[in-house]
Amino acid sequence: MIDFCFVPWDRDEYTNGMSPFHRYILPVLLMAVFLSAAVIGHGQSAAAPWTILANGTGVIGVHTTRKDLVQAYGAANVADQDVDVGEGEMESGTVVFPKDPERIVEILWKDPETKTVPASARFSGQKSHWKTAQGISLGTSLKELEHLNRRPFKLAGFGWDYSGTVLSWEDGALTADLTGGGGRVIVRLDSPVPEAEDKDVAQVEGDRDFSSSHPVMQKLNPKAYQIIVVFPAPAKN
Repeated sequence: MIDFCFVPWDRDEYTNGMSPFHRYILPVLLMAVFLSAAVIGHGQSAAAPWTILANGTGVIGVHTTRKDLVQAYGAANVADQDVDVGEGEMESGTVVFPKDPERIVEILWKDPETKTVPASARFSGQKSHWKTAQGISLGTSLKELEHLNRRPFKLAGFGWDYSGTVLSWEDGALTADLTGGGGRVIVRLDSPVPEAEDKDVAQVEGDRDFSSSHPVMQKLNPKAYQIIVVFPAPAKN
């Protein structure tokens, strides 16, 4: 929270000699500066309530507790459930909006007993209100990611538990933001058609690495079906 100290000022003193237009616009500009500072002080603008930041700030971040989730989203929209983490393994977690496929987000805790210190936040499916700071969300396509990254990237093949996981941004524009020391973002893509309907899919299946520039990847242009935001460890006081 930022504390602001307002000092009385004489408008005529500061605007003496200005044109009528400038005398009018000065207070507007000052108000804009004040609002910008307020937004920065809170770390996240009101225009981005569905953004989960990898650095752990925001409504859902490294210092969020289950109690905070209830206060932010309501007790009816917060449930403790086992979360599927792949390969048949389940972990105790908390789910926000468990009955709404476009707002659901699954949270795993570093301290599952007290449900404090989130380890990660995950959203899956075809469409979501949630997004990363870069605007990546469910449904973001391979070609859109290439555009954001400003170059091709490397991803795993399709048809298994970690299907289409982005393995490396290949030193592209997204590298620092999504894999830096301040948390990271895991993006998983999937083919829009099954192998039975398009034999090309078989060429990019399995636990192998592929470039997003691969001709079949370009043809399929898979979309994100799962995004996991892995938070950094909270700073020690």
